[in-house]
Amino acid sequence: MRERIRSFIRSNRCLCIFSVMQMTLMLSMLEVKIQVEKSAELQRSVTRVYLVAKPSDLACSPLYSVFAMGALFYGYGLIYLRTKGSPGGFLCRLRSSGLSVWQRSSPVMLLPWCMKVLQGLALFPLHLWECLRKESCLGADHFLLFATVAVLFWNYQMILAIASFVAAVRLNLRMQGARYIRNRNHELNAYAQGINALLGFEMIVGTHEGT
Repeated sequence: MRERIRSFIRSNRCLCIFSVMQMTLMLSMLEVKIQVEKSAELQRSVTRVYLVAKPSDLACSPLYSVFAMGALFYGYGLIYLRTKGSPGGFLCRLRSSGLSVWQRSSPVMLLPWCMKVLQGLALFPLHLWECLRKESCLGADHFLLFATVAVLFWNYQMILAIASFVAAVRLNLRMQGARYIRNRNHELNAYAQGINALLGFEMIVGTHEGT
């Protein structure tokens, strides 16, 4: 079973990263609110926990994840443009420029996703601090239990956000590094030059041993 899961993740790595990033973003949009209310029936304060989320934000959340995944595929998406016919030279220059821009500034495409996640994660500590400032909260029924569960849930969100961000950045760097090969022999160098000639621009960059 474990081998099947590992093989599925390896063969669908990008899909798994997108799913984790989307799940992280949606979880960060779930605002946990702890409220202490006085119960007239029980003659003491009780603790209530609410999960608040805007349906419009949840519906628009895939746009942030898709834009973040563009940091992984933008440059490679331009490779498959047709270059035959009169606009072939222009498309070749467009692909070369697009690949260069992607390699230099692709991590910037992760910023909207990161800012949205951090915005959601920053709300819970502020809300918890406001609750702790009230003297009646510590004496309320089940306050410490609910607060502990909420903190553990927030820590899980933080770990998931960091892990998904690191996985996306590592995959981005790996895909960028795949462009570079070391000229160890003439056959490999000729093979890379043939691919570049077929594509119309320098997709594979040859480097020497010392670089």
